[in-house]
Amino acid sequence: MDSALAGILRTQFKLGFYDDASKNPYAKFAADSVSNQYHISIARKMAQQSMVLLKNDKQLLPLDKKKYGAIMVVGPNAASLDALLGNYHGVSGHAVNFVEGITNAVDAGTRVEYDMGCDYNDTSHFGGIWAAGNADVTVAVVGLSPVYEGEEGDAFLAAGGGDKKNISLPASHIAFLKALKKANKKPVIVVITAGSLVDVSAIEAYADAIIYAWYPGEQGGNALADILFGKASPSGRLPLTFYQSFNDLPAYENYALKGRTYRYFDGKVQYPFGFGLSYTTFDYSWQQQPAATYQLQDTIRFTLNVANTGKFDADELVQVYIDYPGLERMPLKELKAFKKISISKGKVKVVSLSVPVNELQKWDKATNSWKLYAGKYAVSIGKNAREALLKKEFSIQ
Repeated sequence: MDSALAGILRTQFKLGFYDDASKNPYAKFAADSVSNQYHISIARKMAQQSMVLLKNDKQLLPLDKKKYGAIMVVGPNAASLDALLGNYHGVSGHAVNFVEGITNAVDAGTRVEYDMGCDYNDTSHFGGIWAAGNADVTVAVVGLSPVYEGEEGDAFLAAGGGDKKNISLPASHIAFLKALKKANKKPVIVVITAGSLVDVSAIEAYADAIIYAWYPGEQGGNALADILFGKASPSGRLPLTFYQSFNDLPAYENYALKGRTYRYFDGKVQYPFGFGLSYTTFDYSWQQQPAATYQLQDTIRFTLNVANTGKFDADELVQVYIDYPGLERMPLKELKAFKKISISKGKVKVVSLSVPVNELQKWDKATNSWKLYAGKYAVSIGKNAREALLKKEFSIQ
């Protein structure tokens, strides 16, 4: 009881609960400190930076508003509050769904229409397909919501009444997108909402562009519009591996790490950990490479030149992985450093990063202690866990 209470009291002390109000900086906070314009702008920026561009065929995105005078928005999650907020949330009076966000972003002369299109069960009756044929581009918002994939109690409409049993999208969503693409020769942008990985390959052929929006929060609709129309270049990266199937993974009750996550899985994947496209291109070059050998007390230091070689101002996420020697129980690689930077088109930024060598220690079962294993390692810097743009080997002695 005392241990539990100590943490609560410590937080209350930090918040000044026991101080004179005149000495407490938080005592002046009032209603205007809750959900104000600054908070709304931060929510919008967070949503922008979390969305991941998975496909952009023929550089369809960003959309030029002048070329698309009629936009069709379809899909069961296009106007869904659940698909914005996920679970563990309050309710905001500022929530902007995807239909509203797109409508807010276009000129008054642009026609935006909406149709739910399909539900989560019916695989043969669809709406909005004829109307999509009369539009210049269609944005289809499909995927999951917490009532289909949330924790037990939240996922009351899920097939298992709780955690997902597979990574499939609803069959009705797949059938709807197939019918939409078959009847419609105009571009189709698919937006997927979910809180975990899904089988994107099932709908990839029916989409000209794919954005993984997750559950983006109250400003999700505005953030999606910012990305669609180029107000923001997508900079989100996948924080997990998108496997091809649950069958590729060890049994659920097997708690060993072998064959799990980007650190130990070396099979084919849909999308690797750290994957995400941008509206621009980046070139990497060494300014200062890592040293050839290191010891426990050292720090691996290096400096890069990152150039924006494309046509858009954008953010880039520099990802630094350490490749390990092929020893028993050793991971294949691990993300050990990263930095998000903003680079204007045609500009170059210098990025310095470091990794303490003691962070490469692994648990030694024989001695029940941490150990730095000798061998050949490498610093890999790249787009994701599977695509290195720069690589430098080094030795641990």
